[in-house]
Amino acid sequence: MKSVGPEEGPIRVLHVDDDEAFLRLTESSLSEIDPGLDLRQTSDPTGVPDRIDDEVECVVSDHQMPELTGVELLKRVREVHPDLPFVLFTGQGSEQVASEAISAGVTDYVSKDGGLEGFELLATRVRGAVEQRRLEESLAATREGYEKLLETAPDAILVVDAETGDLLQVNSAAEELFGRSREELRGLHQTELHPKRDREYYRGVFEEHAGSDGVLRDKRELSVVHADGHEIPVEISAASLELDDQRLVQAIFRDLRDRR
Repeated sequence: MKSVGPEEGPIRVLHVDDDEAFLRLTESSLSEIDPGLDLRQTSDPTGVPDRIDDEVECVVSDHQMPELTGVELLKRVREVHPDLPFVLFTGQGSEQVASEAISAGVTDYVSKDGGLEGFELLATRVRGAVEQRRLEESLAATREGYEKLLETAPDAILVVDAETGDLLQVNSAAEELFGRSREELRGLHQTELHPKRDREYYRGVFEEHAGSDGVLRDKRELSVVHADGHEIPVEISAASLELDDQRLVQAIFRDLRDRR
């Protein structure tokens, strides 16, 4: 049998089907195909919404069941868990059922009629859906943690689009340093932070650094311009990074006025 190795721990699946024999067949088949799928099973679809806890990462459901159809169950689950992967695994499919399921927010649709290949496809689709959701949650947590770090930093930090040089994000310290709100700073080109006489120089430095994967640390005393026009001596360090598939440059501006 085809093996799909587990990654990042077991995937906890709630499997719903009114056919007890098919529940047993599914469990035995999936345990061989992908041991990383941890199945919980029930023949009662009406109790499924109450059985979904923080550990359940995917629901796999038949469609044609006496108490509740798979699409009806999907709609109930979506009311409480709008992003939980939900796969219809049914032998009573039709274009109409597929259309209704898609409209209700089904994650995937797999036919029971495929024999062993059907179980292999189910395992692949479940794992793919859960790993995609895990990745999205990880990225969201990473972004949230990064933003908290950014906001509490004592130095001015600016996140710049590596392609355009435009400011995408700044912290409170940057607002204070430049005397501008973050709404005013966002969208500015990074050269506009410096005196006019130096802007072409900074454009060249930025473009050279944005095309590399390294860290820039310019130890010279540089200047930025406050909103009221006066110049402020700073030390700038910068690093390239990638977030959500976007190339960025994070620049740290350290105010040198207190060192004088």
